[in-house]
Amino acid sequence: MNQVRVERKFRDFIRFHTHITYPESSERRQQINTAEVVKKLDAIGMEHVHVPIIWDGVHLVDEGRLAGANEIERRTRLTYRMRMWKLMTWIDDVLDFSRRDVELYLQLAQTLREVEFQNIQGRTDVDRAIANIAIIATAKRALALGIPPETITWQINWSLQQVGGLEADEVELLECLPDERMLKSADKIDYEQMSRDRGISAIVLVDNLETRGKIASLFADCFGGVRRATEKKEMHPLSVRRLDVASRLLAEPGMEALLRISRIANEYVAFQPRFEKKMIPAADGDQTRMRMMQSYDELPKLAPAAWALKVAAPKYFRYRLATKSFMVREKMKRSDKKQFFYAMLDRSKSMQQGERIYKLLAILLNRLRAVGRREAILGYSFFDSVVHDEVLVREVADAREEIQRMHYEFFTGDDTDINLALREGIKRIKNLVNDQESEQPELIIVTDGDHGINVRPDELKGIILHVFVVEEKNDDLIQLAHHTGGVALDGL
Repeated sequence: MNQVRVERKFRDFIRFHTHITYPESSERRQQINTAEVVKKLDAIGMEHVHVPIIWDGVHLVDEGRLAGANEIERRTRLTYRMRMWKLMTWIDDVLDFSRRDVELYLQLAQTLREVEFQNIQGRTDVDRAIANIAIIATAKRALALGIPPETITWQINWSLQQVGGLEADEVELLECLPDERMLKSADKIDYEQMSRDRGISAIVLVDNLETRGKIASLFADCFGGVRRATEKKEMHPLSVRRLDVASRLLAEPGMEALLRISRIANEYVAFQPRFEKKMIPAADGDQTRMRMMQSYDELPKLAPAAWALKVAAPKYFRYRLATKSFMVREKMKRSDKKQFFYAMLDRSKSMQQGERIYKLLAILLNRLRAVGRREAILGYSFFDSVVHDEVLVREVADAREEIQRMHYEFFTGDDTDINLALREGIKRIKNLVNDQESEQPELIIVTDGDHGINVRPDELKGIILHVFVVEEKNDDLIQLAHHTGGVALDGL
């Protein structure tokens, strides 16, 4: 992401009040503690944001009104004249220096009027106000760069739609990804494939990428231009972390492909993890429940109140004992039967092309979300002409370091032996599944190989196969996945 510089002549437009809202009529401005907003802005690297923009961000939390053209012109001229020497005000009466930025403020109002602020889903009004501030500051700088208002609005709305529904676990995983320069080689960019994926022409694609790159740089500037480690982000609002992801989404086309593939995979019921959570009786359980007595062997488990009844009313005690109507205490423990996935991931050199690494990571991160929700256990291995060491993930934290080392130079394998990968995956599943308390195991393969397959369906007995062929076709592999009842997608 290249840093974008704003010309010095726009310094007043960047610093001064936006002049486009009616903050004096906003109840939110009275309810939200501005000092708390400023404190949070300082914590996330936005201490350079000016107070007037903070007021506008607070006001727009509750769908605040935008001013009309005449009001914007009046406010702009008044604000600029307040900052002039008396001699300059006389000159301004003739030359109208104070009106020079009016058109910019009108364009800013046009830009923000169409921004879908409702897509910013913060836990508190303060969180939403901070996100609004970042958008206002970005829009002002984008206008100063000469980007048309409708283009700014479209790009901001597009990014908000992409990240507005991201949950905390998705954001955390996306923050773990290496930078674009690590995931995609500059000489391996495939604009034709990218334009086909998006359904637009290559010319429009390049123009979009250039504009998004500028807006992304401005977003990053709002957050101090520094990406902090995930462990240091607990204090940051989720709405702001989503915008940080949005800035990266605008800067890296591959992130768009990653989110798109992950959401496509989620649409298939067969790809959803199957898990079971229940409580079972256990002598070493850490929880206790009360239930009706079932046999006389459970007399030691009677509640203390039952033995008090024996002293107070012996006949009634014997009656309840005969009818087994006493409650007994029973130790319980949680039994989690999780889905077991094993993924075979192609690391041949051809995966460096275009956005293939991002698409592979989309499937891996999709399954890691299930691990994070404690619905699944994931094992995975990379393969090329051989199958490499397995990684078993029970907690998402275990996989962060593995994800961060997945740069494009890691994908340097000689060839793609899909048959070997399938058979080795079956073997490893059978070795591991006996040690796991899990549902029916599932094998996932992500590859760009189009080689023929000689693995028979009976070799996959008891295992569901999911196939994701990246930017290529492989009919044999697709048919094998269909035979096992798994998800089969090609040309991703």
